[in-house]
Amino acid sequence: MSSTEKKVREKRKPTTFEAVSTVVFLLLTFGAGALWGLNYVPLMVVVAAYSALIGWRCGYAWDEMESAVGKRIGRSVPVIMILLAIGFMLGGLMFSGTLPMLIYYGLQVVSPRWIALCAFLLCCVFSTVTGTSNGSASTAGLAMMGLAMAMPDVNLGLVAGACYAGSQFGDKLSPLSDTTVLASLTTDNDIFDHIINMSKTVVPAALIAIGIYVFIGMNSPETPAVVSKDSAALLASLSAMFKFHWVLLIPVVSLLWGSFTKKPTTLVLFGAGFIAVVIGVLYQGFSARDAINVLYGGFDSKMVLAAHPDFDIATMSKAAKTLLERGGIADMNKTFVATWLCFYFAAIAEQCGCLDVLLDSLMGFVKSPGSLILTTGISMVVLTAVGGSSTVSLLIGGSMFKSKYEEMGVNTLNLSRTLEDFGTGTSGFFPWTSSGILYASVLFSSSTTFLRYSFFSWIVWLLAIFYGFTGLCLRTSPTRKQLEKAARRAAAQ
Repeated sequence: MSSTEKKVREKRKPTTFEAVSTVVFLLLTFGAGALWGLNYVPLMVVVAAYSALIGWRCGYAWDEMESAVGKRIGRSVPVIMILLAIGFMLGGLMFSGTLPMLIYYGLQVVSPRWIALCAFLLCCVFSTVTGTSNGSASTAGLAMMGLAMAMPDVNLGLVAGACYAGSQFGDKLSPLSDTTVLASLTTDNDIFDHIINMSKTVVPAALIAIGIYVFIGMNSPETPAVVSKDSAALLASLSAMFKFHWVLLIPVVSLLWGSFTKKPTTLVLFGAGFIAVVIGVLYQGFSARDAINVLYGGFDSKMVLAAHPDFDIATMSKAAKTLLERGGIADMNKTFVATWLCFYFAAIAEQCGCLDVLLDSLMGFVKSPGSLILTTGISMVVLTAVGGSSTVSLLIGGSMFKSKYEEMGVNTLNLSRTLEDFGTGTSGFFPWTSSGILYASVLFSSSTTFLRYSFFSWIVWLLAIFYGFTGLCLRTSPTRKQLEKAARRAAAQ
């Protein structure tokens, strides 16, 4: 019998067990990996293979699954380019002396006991004024982590969690944030009405988080900014390797300008990298050849010999070597590979219908406004975990739940808020998502660390659930703009 006469396999939706097992297998695999310290890239291959097995059981051929992966990767090229641009920029910022200068002065100003509080507040400001969590973590967060790594006896996980949480603050609340815009658009609400309602969970959660950081700081040992011989050696190495001047802040200013004016993120990051290496050559006196090499291979301490031939690399502080020798596009190779592999899992799970089955199962729990909000929240976490993107989960969640909110007489502003409470920033908690990989790269920590120390994110979730079941801070009456929109629709009919 010829191949054309072979029976075509009938496609079906996965059973509830198959859909749930996909998520459970993923969580167990990465949980075991975190427990035993396994490399997450091979684990991603195992997880993708399991999703492909479920896809095959549901009647999909490998060619069809690869086609779905290709489409997902095509949609995610901007995120992949941002990852490469971050490595490019980081190499440049080391070469120019920008990050070394921030670390040098930060060590003398910020006390180790208050580093987590400072990290949270600075990232809150950056994310609010720029509207981007990725950009805030890659700039303010990166600088604060470099500072924390240079300090003695600092809980780096706590600081990474504070940077992560602060970066999510503005992403949830800023009118410049794409997720804020999407949450209002997908629920057909005015963006400023959405922000006002959104602040009822975000602002109290931020204040409680600040209280936690203050409590931790007050119960930490009283220490000056620089106390150890290692820190003193680090300062000496930095001052011997670089010249410090306000001109080194130009790349940072260019990043802020690009964020404020909503320029393409990739171009802004690459541009900052180029500006930085020019400064490294013209102001620091480093070689033009090294300026090109640093953008791919990252910073090497030997590069300072072009400007400081008498500098003794052998006497260089170990902390300085650890902090400085990083960056470059090559530094993102592991991240780049992991991003491609995570798309195999997400695309196949989405194509064979695992998401639809999981969400249909959750809808059976909806009996009241509280259970509706809880179900929406759980669905957003599941969508983000399996789909790998907060943007996708916001769009799907808004479309899926809007009619249910209207049917139950619950104002859709509560839906848009819940979408952001549980969707915005959640992807960083999962190491197989592009955001999880990005944050782990720029904050030098694992996704399990963000889960543990992002107090702000957990408090937002708890407040959202508490409001849902108590009725507190739930919008019940329509806003003026909602009434005006309803009147226009009625007149048009």
